[in-house]
Amino acid sequence: MCRARDMNFLVMDVEGTDGHERGEDKDFERKASLFSLASSEVLIVNLWEHQVGLYRSANMSLLKTVFEANLGLFGHKSQESANLNQRTLLLFVIRDYIGTTPLTNLQSTLAADLQRIWDTLSKPAELKDRKLTDYFDLSFTALSHKILSAEKFESDIQMLRGRFTDKLRDDFVFKPAYHRRIPADGVAFYMKGIWEQVQTNKDLDLPTQQELLAQFRCDEVSAGALTEFNDQAKLQKRPIEEGNVINGLGEIMRAWRSQALSRYDRGASRYHQGVYKRKRADLTGRLDSTLTFLFLGQLKNLHRDVLMSFKTEVVAGLNVKGHNFADVVSKARARAEARFRDGSREAVITEGDPTWQWKDELRMLQKEIPAVADQLRKDRTINVFNIIVVFLLAILFCCRRARL
Repeated sequence: MCRARDMNFLVMDVEGTDGHERGEDKDFERKASLFSLASSEVLIVNLWEHQVGLYRSANMSLLKTVFEANLGLFGHKSQESANLNQRTLLLFVIRDYIGTTPLTNLQSTLAADLQRIWDTLSKPAELKDRKLTDYFDLSFTALSHKILSAEKFESDIQMLRGRFTDKLRDDFVFKPAYHRRIPADGVAFYMKGIWEQVQTNKDLDLPTQQELLAQFRCDEVSAGALTEFNDQAKLQKRPIEEGNVINGLGEIMRAWRSQALSRYDRGASRYHQGVYKRKRADLTGRLDSTLTFLFLGQLKNLHRDVLMSFKTEVVAGLNVKGHNFADVVSKARARAEARFRDGSREAVITEGDPTWQWKDELRMLQKEIPAVADQLRKDRTINVFNIIVVFLLAILFCCRRARL
């Protein structure tokens, strides 16, 4: 963007829609087009004569997207501007014009295409009755072929330049209706505000052909990998639901996950990298969702199994002659917690990932073990007490018989 030579207006040159600089990056193309439309008094649209009447080549699809986004973003402001008869001039410059088709015919074709686009726009409810001419004036001119008709081309350029410099001409482009009425010292802030709104407009984030293909293929490859993964997971789901602890479950799950992601990578990594990575993250999330169910089930089953083993070991230790209750419980508890830690760590898919957190379950186990030990102590005391009572009653009974 710079000041025009010997003239008091700013010229902004926007990268062409078929430029090689960005290739398939249509996102910037759409945003640059909307920014130009929203900030300019006069927007020059270059197109070749042979593109007139063609939808894609003449960038009619781009204009439709930009028109819709412009109404959505600046609709209320545009409505006020329309009420003030403030508009934007769309100046179509037809390049390499050879004169076979009259300019009026080309003009009619382009005007009809633009009107058709406007009629099919998805407009905000409050702007549904607005017409194309409420916001835009259309103007058309032609430039001869620069190489084949060099002199005529230069003449056409001078004629076009006169429309920007000669205020006395009827076709002078800078009419009061197009003026934005922005003071010179506020232009930078004004245009910055427009660009920020354009940048955050999601309606312009439309996928390119490469992205569409990548979405289709990545979804297809992902679905195949997920189906195979789910078939494998079903084999272990029922045992987990039945309360069994599966030895080596972590290694099994890590292998499933690795196989699924490897299959996805082989089939999808050659497509658009942004789509490939986004779909890979989606697939990873779905894999981990299934694995989390198995992981948590394994922890609960292990928790219950370890607690039962602890109880069995303590009971067995109490039956050993000369046992010390505290020592029996301490050793059994250490073995129980160690077994739970080892089993939990083995089941972890990704170390350090909070998804595979098992220490909360360990803390619950550590609270339950003393409670189980206390209950065993009480049960043991009651049993000993009952044995003593029975023994004393038996002695008492024998004494009474002896007296008789």
